Amino acid sequence: MNRSDQSRDSFAHYERLSQIGSGGMGDVFIADDTKLGRKVAIKFLNEKFSKDSALLGRFKQEAKAASALNHPNILTVYEIGEHDGSHYISTEYIEGKTLRERMKERLTFDEILSIVVQTAEALSAAHQAGIVHRDIKPENIMVRPDGYVKVLDFGLAKLTESTGADAEGETKTLVNTNPGVVMGTMAYMSPEQARGKNIDARSDIFSFGIVLYEMLTGSVPFTGESMADVISAILNSEPQPLAYSAPHLPKELQRIVNKTLKKKRDQRYQTTRDLLTDLKDLRDEMLLEAKLEQTAVPTRLEGSKTGAPLSTSSGGGLKDSLLLTDFENTTGEAIFDHTLKTALAFSLGQSPFLDIAPEAKIANALRQMKRSTGERVTRELAEELCLRLNLKAYLAGSISNLGSIYFLTLEAVNARTGESLGREYEQANNKEEILAALSRAATGIREKLGESLSSIQKFDLPLDLTTSSFEALKFFTLGQEQSLSGKYLEAIPFHQKALEFDSEFAAAYTSLAVIYGNTNQWKLAKDNATRAFELKDSVGEHEKLRISFFYYRLVTGEMDKGISTLDLWRRTYTSSVAPFAALSDSYMRLGQFERAVAVCRDALSSANVSTAVLYANLAESLLPLGRFDEARETFREAFGRNLDGFIFHTSLFHIGFVEQDAALMAEHLKWFSGRTEEYLALDLQGGTAAFTGKWRAAQDSSRRAIDLANLNGAKEVAARFAAEQALRIVFWSNGTGLPKGDESQLKTVLKTQTNKALNLERGKDVMTRAALALAVAGQTAETNSLVDELQAEYPKATLLNQLWLPMIRSALYLQQGKAKEAIEELEITERYEKAAEFYPQYIRGLAYLELNKKKQAIREFDKILNNRGEAPLSPIYPLAQLGKARATKNIAEYEKFLEMWKDADPDMPALAAAKAEYEALG
Repeated sequence: MNRSDQSRDSFAHYERLSQIGSGGMGDVFIADDTKLGRKVAIKFLNEKFSKDSALLGRFKQEAKAASALNHPNILTVYEIGEHDGSHYISTEYIEGKTLRERMKERLTFDEILSIVVQTAEALSAAHQAGIVHRDIKPENIMVRPDGYVKVLDFGLAKLTESTGADAEGETKTLVNTNPGVVMGTMAYMSPEQARGKNIDARSDIFSFGIVLYEMLTGSVPFTGESMADVISAILNSEPQPLAYSAPHLPKELQRIVNKTLKKKRDQRYQTTRDLLTDLKDLRDEMLLEAKLEQTAVPTRLEGSKTGAPLSTSSGGGLKDSLLLTDFENTTGEAIFDHTLKTALAFSLGQSPFLDIAPEAKIANALRQMKRSTGERVTRELAEELCLRLNLKAYLAGSISNLGSIYFLTLEAVNARTGESLGREYEQANNKEEILAALSRAATGIREKLGESLSSIQKFDLPLDLTTSSFEALKFFTLGQEQSLSGKYLEAIPFHQKALEFDSEFAAAYTSLAVIYGNTNQWKLAKDNATRAFELKDSVGEHEKLRISFFYYRLVTGEMDKGISTLDLWRRTYTSSVAPFAALSDSYMRLGQFERAVAVCRDALSSANVSTAVLYANLAESLLPLGRFDEARETFREAFGRNLDGFIFHTSLFHIGFVEQDAALMAEHLKWFSGRTEEYLALDLQGGTAAFTGKWRAAQDSSRRAIDLANLNGAKEVAARFAAEQALRIVFWSNGTGLPKGDESQLKTVLKTQTNKALNLERGKDVMTRAALALAVAGQTAETNSLVDELQAEYPKATLLNQLWLPMIRSALYLQQGKAKEAIEELEITERYEKAAEFYPQYIRGLAYLELNKKKQAIREFDKILNNRGEAPLSPIYPLAQLGKARATKNIAEYEKFLEMWKDADPDMPALAAAKAEYEALG
């Protein structure tokens, strides 16, 4: 049977309808699957494939592997079959256009980003399953009318053969069977494909880069008049920079494209997952910038004696903030003074429609008015605050009683006219029913303010499910007041007391998790975030998003999921400041300091909100960027708003140390005197001594800091201090690792120190630093034991798996004399290494020194030396100067190191080695 002559026939359980394409492998038809009642695409292989048993075997093997891929962006393979001696493959039928066809139309930048992210998703899934596509090109990418992407023909490129004679057209394909034989579509081949070498996932990344380049510029990066010219360009020519033809593109996107098109495989992205992460981060950053640049739709607040609702934008979100007053309490029961306002904030906070003015904003206004931040907000004061803050309305509440019966009133008031916008009355027959009554009143007032019933039904959980205990609410409120002003350690006992009264108070667990995280007690943070996550179904949507974010951030370590949750949080609750604080912290943890600064500044300026966390995050992000003057100004502004916290003083001490301002250092050390956090001052002193090579002073300060932190119940902080001292010990030995002489003595000291850390607390930060110290010392068995434990407990943690574990493995390779492998292991860390306190740059520099690649070694050491603010007290910094001196063999570079360590203990091994090398040069 001649298939090309058939427009419609039946075979097996298919009814062939019409031919929709043809190519080097054969013809493609659309057909009905009569068994399952669906349309399918059927590709019949040319006879030459059917007759060649080797080719046919490979086809079946590849098709079976491709059929196992189960991903929404990958074409689904249904069946491999045979009909009239011809073999075919049945797949899902995609209604849409190929990317080649779509590129002939005008693609917006958003559409391009969407297509490439989805394509990278497909490639990442296939590569993780061990399948390489081998023929990524616009013809193999389908785009549905709804923008959904499907990647076609996974694994089938192995069968494509060159026709030999006809070399015209950029989509001609070349042979692919064994190493040494060229395969793939010419204009989209990688250099290794063009040479006929073995290929892997990185070849797909190169082809993907060509497609991305073409989408952005309108032409492929490697061209020529013949096949030979194109191959020559792929092997030898660099593409024209994107900035020439598309100067408007973000620099980050230009970097991504450049990295995909590196000639050498080891310089490209090593996994599609890393490429996908960069693309998603770029997309998310641009979405954030776009949202922050959008001007809110103006709305009006209108009121009448009949209670006209608050007007909203088309998105259903109120643009005018609502201020909550303190409840007027005539019951004589003081417990209602703060708790009812807190409970009401919980209830109304569930609504994405209402914008409740945050307490921090109110406190800032009271300070500007020269009034106490703890002053009760009455109706009269609310009117003044609304005028100052340009708020259109306030919500007043009252509680009274008659015996055991309680009466609640809520009233929304137009602050400009004094007219009521709506009023709700509720009665509680006893104290235990008050929260339920308040919840009903809050729901009623939301409806009167114009929120739709569907929104209320979706975002309305009864208050008594948040907590049924007034005592718990009271202590929670007191804890929040301490935390808001930056007094994290002082806030802990209040939250713990709240949990004594209500052990299922999810918000209290989350707040404790945040506080423990802010004070570097990560295991306790993890425990509390886990408990909150277990209770997330008992809270409203706003708190559920908050709980989910901190679960990903503190428990699983999945930073991508955490940031995605923040994005949903911000989109659902557009006026909430909390996700901005969390987002800036996330960017800081990832070493993306510019992004953190932008988020903090936007939150502080656009919302006119002053919180200690936002100021601390802003200043902490400015330091690594070397913007010390801006950091100082940030702290001055915070202090002017009566905000404070230990992070402010540690950061100012760091600035003083970098700038050699002894008075500034002394001033901020003094702040810690007599405080709970005094152990941090001892750690600062230990870090200062360590930086200058004063081993004994550093050891003494470290020991005292560990003891005091442990005494104050901060066990994980104490354990981290001990682990960091272990790192100093091993790197100090001679500036590279263990000295060649007294290994056994040093190993004994190191083992004692790491055991001390791990016996105090086995938190993630403690274990990673202990493992790194052991790896640098070449203690393979002990290192691998910790690595196994970390992987088992945190299998999905972003920074652990993409930064710390590769760094630890790299250090092991280096000690085993495998410098090349050490460098390769560190390739994955480049994206996040600014968050790693100089360790990956330093280890990479040492590895390059081992390979006598001095230029590359100097580049790595300069990454440290040129970024003074990233880790101001890191002992790695002076050792990087020593590393640079060893790479350059330059007397002046040695003198810089010796100046840094001029007051070092004279018997320091690294100092003795440096002096000997210096004298030899002289």
